[in-house]
Amino acid sequence: MNIWWIFLFAAIGTYLIRISGVVLLRDPERIPAPIRRALTMVGPAAMGAIIVNSLFLDHGEWRAFGAWHIAAAVAIGVALWRRSQGWSMLAGALTFAALIATAL
Repeated sequence: MNIWWIFLFAAIGTYLIRISGVVLLRDPERIPAPIRRALTMVGPAAMGAIIVNSLFLDHGEWRAFGAWHIAAAVAIGVALWRRSQGWSMLAGALTFAALIATAL
């Protein structure tokens, strides 16, 4: 089979999967309430998976304890204290930058 046919079918399949979300979610009242509640958690769950993956793994190997973990702990502490996403990210980023600058 020609490789271009495979690309074409993959593109069509991907497009159909993407457009199905638009079609299904056009009228949110048609979606059952438990599914709507579950869909609101998809974004936070995906972000949590990305953060945990980058915090504990480095190119498939376990990451040694260091600046990443300390900065994450500071960010979590500020998030619990201030209840502000912006302050939490700023504190984590500044802590990480300071730790990297001091070669920890």
